[in-house]
Amino acid sequence: MIAPIHNMLALINPAALPALRIAATFFFLIYLLFGAYIFRNRHRFFDRDPRVDNDIPAVRKVRVEVVLIPWLGITTLILILLISFWLA
Repeated sequence: MIAPIHNMLALINPAALPALRIAATFFFLIYLLFGAYIFRNRHRFFDRDPRVDNDIPAVRKVRVEVVLIPWLGITTLILILLISFWLA
């Protein structure tokens, strides 16, 4: 899997590489801030909704997991790719 990434990075103009690294890091930080916003407002997004029938704590926990597990997976993938981008 590492070889295709390095082949793709070899096609990028070396003069543009520093700007691309900085831009990728900037957008990753925005992505992390969005995650922090969701975390800080989790009660507004994931707490009890009186308009929903059978809104028990187990259902609310599953709602959090449905958002959190993919977000953590995508964050890990983006971080690994960003580190490999900085090391290339």
